[in-house]
Amino acid sequence: MAKKSKKDKNPSSSTMSAHAKIMQAKRRRDSVLLGVVGVLAIGAICALIWFFATLENKEEDYSIVGLGEPVIVQIHQLNCNDCDILRANTKRALNEIDDDRLHYRIAYLHKPEGIAFASKHGAARQTTLVLFDKFGRKQGVYYGVQEVDMLLARFNALL
Repeated sequence: MAKKSKKDKNPSSSTMSAHAKIMQAKRRRDSVLLGVVGVLAIGAICALIWFFATLENKEEDYSIVGLGEPVIVQIHQLNCNDCDILRANTKRALNEIDDDRLHYRIAYLHKPEGIAFASKHGAARQTTLVLFDKFGRKQGVYYGVQEVDMLLARFNALL
């Protein structure tokens, strides 16, 4: 008995019909497009991860104290309702002032850097604001929840 020959998976272009050639070209094009879209999607995801990682790091960057612009640093503890209220009030006041020269940072008491910063400036209690002028001189340490009007007055005095 004669063996049955297997069909060639990639027939030569001379034996392919016009329709088969068109379909092969479309599949090739589609696979290239899928690869390009995949690379772009991975790039976009990486860019978003980088953006949010640097945004979080910027919030905790205390090195700007004394570099020519006033800085407000909140001493913050996780799961502290008063800290969250102070943070919201501070952001409201900063939005009303709307001055790019005034910087806001947060020293988290659950991180070693935050504890070190708070201890260095005598503000190792949660729900505390430490205000620095453009030369890095401490202008005030305020404990507890502060109302937006009071924060506006204190922040404007820094400018």
